[in-house]
Amino acid sequence: MNTFLWQESDSQAFIDYGRYFVPQREYQLQTIADLIPQPDGPAHILELSCGEGLLSRFPSVTLHGYDLSPVMLEQAQQRLAHYGQRFVPRQFDLNQTEWRTNQPTFHAVVSSLTIHHLDGPDKLRLFLDVYQMLHPGGVLVIADLVAPTRGLGTAVAAQAWDEAVRQRSRQLDGNDAALTYFEQLKWNLYRYPEDPDVAIDKPSSLLDQLKWVEQAGFTAVDVHWLLAGHVIYSGVKR
Repeated sequence: MNTFLWQESDSQAFIDYGRYFVPQREYQLQTIADLIPQPDGPAHILELSCGEGLLSRFPSVTLHGYDLSPVMLEQAQQRLAHYGQRFVPRQFDLNQTEWRTNQPTFHAVVSSLTIHHLDGPDKLRLFLDVYQMLHPGGVLVIADLVAPTRGLGTAVAAQAWDEAVRQRSRQLDGNDAALTYFEQLKWNLYRYPEDPDVAIDKPSSLLDQLKWVEQAGFTAVDVHWLLAGHVIYSGVKR
């Protein structure tokens, strides 16, 4: 969903159903955290589109949580109340650039399910800007949707995403109610593609994104997990 068109009702739907709709959500969150090296001392970590604040795994750092949604920021503040002043919330628009500063310099910048709102050139610009925001040895970790490169790959991703939601719905509730709601919302963008002329989701191929991360200057660019069109990859600042 495009940040320009995101509604608070969408935020609430994600809060209520994210645990069903995001494949292997807990594993993804743990993988993202595991890719961030433990800082030697005081450090700052930035989470873009922090949602409910589920990526908090570093109680000794200052966590900066940026999100467009006041509802999401409120949820994050409640979840991270024990951080006190070490949680710094900020309402932001991913498409804008005024937030992309190198003060403070970050130990890690992480993002989950947000950069697919940017087109290809804007993704590259984001990676270039984030590179400047990290200190040497800092990491960029991205969890997001990618665009399959052929129709058969899109069909496989669509089927896998439906199946992941079905399994999760049965695991948590013993029924398919969450899958039914998932289908009603047409959340599966691989099954319900948008008109390219008015698309609000703009996933890029995985290969393109890895190339852009390298072009921005990152090294040790790697893929760590992929399922149902969802992927986790990372890079390290020289």
